[in-house]
Order: sequence, then structure tokens, then C-alpha cells
Amino acid sequence: MKLARVIGHVVLSRALEVYRDKTLHVIQDVDAALQPVGEPEVSVTWQAMEDGDVVVVEVSREACNAFDTILPADAVIIGRADQISIEKFNNGD
Repeated sequence: MKLARVIGHVVLSRALEVYRDKTLHVIQDVDAALQPVGEPEVSVTWQAMEDGDVVVVEVSREACNAFDTILPADAVIIGRADQISIEKFNNGD
């Protein structure tokens, strides 16, 4: 899983049947300071998000298991992060 920010959405004029009623968003991974890292990618979800939302994304093989019907997807938004708290842990040094 990773955190990302929604930076846009995708509109399909034609799509596979399994993508009917699904929402596609363009997301950008973020680091611990919520700054963008890496390249933008497309992610699927069942609930529309707004541009700027920070979201939790499941990636790779597990992404296709998020829906009742297996969906050919590499990234799925599984939730919106309303609050983020990052704590640094001291390893005893």
C-alpha cells in the first residue's frame, strides 16, 4: 500500500465491460512530507475522489482483488486519508 494524491481523472469513451461504473483517477505518489514523487499513474476505484485528495492505494497483484469481479488493474484506490500522522520511531540508539 502507498499514499498518493489525486491529480486528475480519466473519461473513457469505450471500455471493457468490467470497467463499467468504475471511476478512474490519475494519481501521484507522495512521500512522508506529502510531496510528489515518481510518475503519475491511473488508478481505479468505485467512489469518485476530488482532485487534491490524499488516498490509500493498493498496488500490484492485490489490486485486482478489490472488486467482486476481478478487474485488470495494477492500482486501486481503497480509501481517502482524512488525517495523516507520521511519527519517527527511535530504534534505541
